[in-house]
Amino acid sequence: MSTIQDVAKYADVSIATVSRVLNNPEKVSEETRERVMEAVNKLNYFPNEKAKSLSSKNQNLSIGVIIPDITTFYFGELYKGISRTALRHKTHVLLHDLDNEGPQQQQILDTMVFLKQYRVDGIILASRFITEEYGDVIKRLKIPVVLVLGDHANAKIPAFKVDDIRASFEAVAYLVARGHKRIAMISASPDNMIVGQPRLAGYKNAIDYYQLPFLDQQVAYGNMRYDDGYSAMKELLSSREITKITAVFAATDEMAIGAMRCINDCGLKVPDDISVIGYDNLAVSNMAVPKINHGFATFLRISVPKL
Repeated sequence: MSTIQDVAKYADVSIATVSRVLNNPEKVSEETRERVMEAVNKLNYFPNEKAKSLSSKNQNLSIGVIIPDITTFYFGELYKGISRTALRHKTHVLLHDLDNEGPQQQQILDTMVFLKQYRVDGIILASRFITEEYGDVIKRLKIPVVLVLGDHANAKIPAFKVDDIRASFEAVAYLVARGHKRIAMISASPDNMIVGQPRLAGYKNAIDYYQLPFLDQQVAYGNMRYDDGYSAMKELLSSREITKITAVFAATDEMAIGAMRCINDCGLKVPDDISVIGYDNLAVSNMAVPKINHGFATFLRISVPKL
């Protein structure tokens, strides 16, 4: 394994500069940080920060958790569940919240290397589509990596994910069972392979299966947040004279709450004028007035490849 001396020599800096980059990067120029991190990655260097700070032979396990945006209701609840379970098993959790505005693929790769430096015993990566490029990095880490809510393309990574297509189909079926035939959807972006594509596919499968009337104006798109649900619902209402929609399936609870607020602001009532069904079963969905309906089951799909 490479040493800090090797990194310093490769980057043509002092050992103290390498240490500052790894521990206090804000005190080092961007050019120097990039040069040192290039050497760290090239030489496969992982400083044993955990060994420095913890000398007990019986130290607890630790896991790293990478989440796209902890400020969302969904990922806040997900982290709560992870931390509660970790506490019961006396496991430390190191959370890393990604910057949604930056290049996330590189962020994830850099973060996994960063967590390795702190000698975590495993990593939970939430809601990302993993490409083969990640495989080389994960193999080099030599620690378990598990996907939660994510998916992968030919990458041998255990994954725990809801069967979004089936669950979305059941959401529409629930509305059909209550007499609705003109059903709209507020979907995540169709470019979103984790949430957008499968939940939209489940909705369209149900529309076809029940032979329901459908127009392109019955689907509006958002980025899974409250404001997106509000604006998407406003778009759906603008064409309601044509579509005649009586119910809306929102791909996330947060968007469902935004849709309900929009319906109310437009002088309509839920569910008297338009029914709304959400997806996620978040605690906040029970705080909305009226409560968001979740009259359908979710189906967990577990993928554990042979390594």
